[in-house]
Amino acid sequence: MNNDKKGNYMQSCDNGDNTHDISIPGVDVAAGIRQCGSPEMYKDFVRDVYEVIEKRCCEVERYLACSDPANFTTTVHALKTTCRMLGATGLSENFFELEKIGKVGSLERAAALTPDVLARFRGLIPLLEPYLTKEQGEKNPFSAEEISSLLTELTAKTDDFDITGAEEITKKLFTYECDKELSDRLTRLSELVNDLDYDEAGELAAAIIKSL
Repeated sequence: MNNDKKGNYMQSCDNGDNTHDISIPGVDVAAGIRQCGSPEMYKDFVRDVYEVIEKRCCEVERYLACSDPANFTTTVHALKTTCRMLGATGLSENFFELEKIGKVGSLERAAALTPDVLARFRGLIPLLEPYLTKEQGEKNPFSAEEISSLLTELTAKTDDFDITGAEEITKKLFTYECDKELSDRLTRLSELVNDLDYDEAGELAAAIIKSL
């Protein structure tokens, strides 16, 4: 049964002094919060998903057009995990089905099923928009040692292709005060992680560690 048919799901989230009401049609918000660890981490994840939806859809379409089953399978695998973390269980199952099809190299069947799945994934864009405004919080003081430790941990996560772990660490990196040069490099690192360019992300992480 497609969980997207469940309709609106409301989860009230207590965050210290404020209560955030998160309601995303077709998404089990409570499940997403459990996956992410807290309401605020979930809202951060929602923003991350919003930023990559169109790019990921275009990648899937390109891999189909180029008859590239390996990259097609890798990308829909990542989207399966993304949707599961979001609480979009039905879409996660759909991407899992595409992943299984991709693994056996049946791109003709994948091409028949993919447009509907991507249309539903793109349909999340307007539903996620209300949660894009970042709340400004006090950042941690700059610490070369702590940032270096996070970057080392990030490299281990990318080596293991731990998508969720890598994304969580990149979020932690932005909780530290840093100058514009380092901020720009961390932003680039986050983009590489989001794009699953783990080899280049590992190289950049190593370069940043040396510069700290």
